[in-house]
Amino acid sequence: MVREYSISEATSADAEAIASLFGLSWTSPLSRLMFGDGGSHALTTAIAPQIARQMMKPNVLYLVARHAATNDVVAVAQWTLPAEDWGATSESQQDQGERQELEDEIYAKSLPPGSNTELVMDFTVGLRTLKLQLLHGQKHYSLDNLATHPEHRGQRLASRLIEWILQRADKEKTPVYLETGTDNAARRMYERLGFQERGVYCMKDLGQFASKQRLEECGGLSTHTHVAFVREARGEGRA
Repeated sequence: MVREYSISEATSADAEAIASLFGLSWTSPLSRLMFGDGGSHALTTAIAPQIARQMMKPNVLYLVARHAATNDVVAVAQWTLPAEDWGATSESQQDQGERQELEDEIYAKSLPPGSNTELVMDFTVGLRTLKLQLLHGQKHYSLDNLATHPEHRGQRLASRLIEWILQRADKEKTPVYLETGTDNAARRMYERLGFQERGVYCMKDLGQFASKQRLEECGGLSTHTHVAFVREARGEGRA
């Protein structure tokens, strides 16, 4: 299996393939409620340019698994790197707030057509607040997105994409952070890799963002809970 796939950093030429993987993976009831029912092709078309722009940022890293026979991108992990890794300078609290407000505005405008912008932004801000409460600004790696093509699942590709960063984080004695839904089967993989649950973010009334009919169309969704996981750095000699 190892010889059939290779792990490498993505390039801008991979943006559409990565967007396609996300489109195939974002099929949960919450994803449908957030991004609509336009289908994976529409989502791919909308987010591919955004991914290409993100790749230009020094604090964003896309790792991909390629199939050796075709060189196709079949799995991807999107990472945000620690501030010290990309030469970030200190900002005042006011500057940070203004920058974040601008980034949120740009993100909201870049969402695919048909997205529930209010829900997406409330969810985004809620998870950001949870991370701040748990890490208190501590230097860390953040796993922001993870996807594997359905035809290549069961090959440990997601684990390998995470382990690539875990080795780096251990050398730097830096924790790794991620969030996932309580209904995500990948939780078992995260726990196996050493991640521990640290906190939860619960949206208790999705009815404030969508009609009852729309909630029924998305599987009768009424609440949603996301779990935050942290893996502390492991030193030499530890399991």
